[in-house]
Amino acid sequence: MSDVPVVYVDTSALGALLVAQAETDALLDWLGRAPARLVSSDLLETELRRLAVREERDQAKVSALLDGVSLAALDRAAYRSAGLLPLPHLRTLDALHLEAALRLDVDAVLTYDNRLGEAARAVGLEVIAPGAVSASHPDSGGREIGGET
Repeated sequence: MSDVPVVYVDTSALGALLVAQAETDALLDWLGRAPARLVSSDLLETELRRLAVREERDQAKVSALLDGVSLAALDRAAYRSAGLLPLPHLRTLDALHLEAALRLDVDAVLTYDNRLGEAARAVGLEVIAPGAVSASHPDSGGREIGGET
């Protein structure tokens, strides 16, 4: 059995490697020095590919980024459970990401999305956000992002 932590990565984090953000260098540094097995749901691929279309980025770069992440499919029960999470401010796609993280029994969630980060903490998950800058992402909700800096 491996001692490498399993870290759920969402689109706000991996997207910072596709479209440069204030946190990109810190994220690259963290990824280069922190041993972790990155996991996510298939939702990550759809969101990253849509980001690439919007930002006119090469889909081959998305494929390369996804090669470093183990993706898991969500079944019907996961969609139902995500819909029933008792976190009223959690948006639909974030609920799906959180449910996937819980089902994958991860050690932490790598995100720059404030709402998802707060929800992950509320259910007892560690949140990692290297170099986090408040309100730097459209999904950040304008609140300070916690986690590792």
